[in-house]
Amino acid sequence: MTGMSEVLVLGATSMVGSHFVKYGNLRCSVIGQDDPRRAGLSVERFERVDLDDRVALLQALDRSAEPVIVNFAAKTNVDLVERERPPMGASPSGTAWTVNALAPELIAAQARSSGRLFVQISTDFVFDGRGGPYSETDPRSELSPGLSWYGWTKSEGERRARDAYPATVLVRIAYPYRSGFSSKTDVARWIVERSMEGSLPPLYADQQISPTWIPDVTAAVVRIVRSGRRGTFHVASPLITSPFEFGTELLRWVSGHHAEAVPGLFPVDGTDPTRAPRPRCGGLRTHATEGAGFHLTSWKDGARALAREEGWVR
Repeated sequence: MTGMSEVLVLGATSMVGSHFVKYGNLRCSVIGQDDPRRAGLSVERFERVDLDDRVALLQALDRSAEPVIVNFAAKTNVDLVERERPPMGASPSGTAWTVNALAPELIAAQARSSGRLFVQISTDFVFDGRGGPYSETDPRSELSPGLSWYGWTKSEGERRARDAYPATVLVRIAYPYRSGFSSKTDVARWIVERSMEGSLPPLYADQQISPTWIPDVTAAVVRIVRSGRRGTFHVASPLITSPFEFGTELLRWVSGHHAEAVPGLFPVDGTDPTRAPRPRCGGLRTHATEGAGFHLTSWKDGARALAREEGWVR
């Protein structure tokens, strides 16, 4: 391994991927559109590749020699992705389809042919939220108006990757949040920032979520890389909560701030056509993942850790 990276990372400048590159203590090389070194990340090698360009992506993978590939790359703005949903019966297309569904399949096929470990990061949105929380072995939801196009593209990414390479490792996360990342606002920091501005809307009290403390993702992927463990893992709070309950806990830790979250009700399907459908009765069960020895942070402990790291603590 001397002189060679241990892991090839895609999506290294994303909110989750950048934490892994910075704090995972593994030698990482990167392919993607954005140079991680501009974000202050230290990497062994960077090659600029547009994931929309399947030929360029395959060539870059062929040139790489890292024994492990981890794919954090995804189009995750669910409302923008929803605009790419094709009419019923039409063939899928668009950037989200290419990046979220087709790229994992190509990476998995190349990883299989070269005998490498492949870890694909996925999401709770592969479930439509009608019967959660969902375990690691629950089947993904079928395509329907109640499943977002983002969720379907990620679901197809899972399916296609596993079809191309059955040993593909799937790591599902949900509503990820962390400190120290200014390029994108996560659900937790959005709640605190909006509340401090006096513009926090009511938070759903009747929606089930299991927010993911991003350091848990880094620790889990590092463990998978080191052990070569295969399977499907849910990395999220082992306790289910609601946005209202989560927001109330977060705001409890903000020093000098006394505004409280206001409970709201999850909208009826179709009441807001500008928004993609979200899982209402969602959340990820983590029993199998915890049983495999992975440590997961509860949403209460994660809220306290975020507040401490951001300097909000009373």
